Amino acid sequence: MNARAFVLAAAMAALPCVAEAASRIVSLGGDVTETVYAIHAQDQLAAVDSTSTWPEAARKLPDVGYVRQLSAEGVLALRPDLLLATHDAGPPTAIEQIRGAGVQIETLPASRSPQDIEAKIRRIGAITGHAKEADALANDVAARFASLAKVVAAMPTHPRAVYLMSAGTGSPMAAGRDTAADRAIVLAGGINAAADVPGYKAVSPESLVAMKPDAIVLMKEQEASVGGVDGVLRMPGVADTPAGKAKRIYFVEGQALLGFGPRTAESAAALQARWAAP
Repeated sequence: MNARAFVLAAAMAALPCVAEAASRIVSLGGDVTETVYAIHAQDQLAAVDSTSTWPEAARKLPDVGYVRQLSAEGVLALRPDLLLATHDAGPPTAIEQIRGAGVQIETLPASRSPQDIEAKIRRIGAITGHAKEADALANDVAARFASLAKVVAAMPTHPRAVYLMSAGTGSPMAAGRDTAADRAIVLAGGINAAADVPGYKAVSPESLVAMKPDAIVLMKEQEASVGGVDGVLRMPGVADTPAGKAKRIYFVEGQALLGFGPRTAESAAALQARWAAP
């Protein structure tokens, strides 16, 4: 464990544990909900947010809406004793109203590295009273990332890749630096071709061609709406890129890869295998 991970894990472990009282948890964030299920704490869930789509069983729970657009009244109606929230849950006014009503709120730090994921898993285990299961999961995740790192280090070349989000009309958005997609591309052994721009930014056909991506990655959830690989190839500029000419267009499950949760190591390894193939 490196110094940053040690400090983060220590800080998270030092937070008060609310496991004994938390029998009605509202989980906010797909990565949080996945972790709760992965450590077998799902019996404590009272509700989830709309980004909590995996596993399938989570879809059957009451839905409090989008994680960043919560209604305090809707959450409080479910009588939770704990909100287990991703870092960007909001809006702040709703969070404060819920806290003011006496509900315990545990907000987890943003995750952008394997060490962050491990620390998050262990923290959720401590909060829910499933520390043993969380330790086992965190160790498994660490081992998967370690194996992936060895494979990536042995790659003879690292493809330039760009992650696009299509809005259906106009220019697609490319994921630049300081985004989950940027970190995921690097974990999978790629080089983010859009790293020169911050955040998500609309990319013109000319800019896309200038990036010279060897691979283009999109969310699998958008595959049907964009028309699959053929539809992506019809996007302005795509056919003139190395990725377009080689038809190296990859659809990935957004939450699995970009959620930085229990499935990210497996999803990143699958992406690495796909673009490392001849």
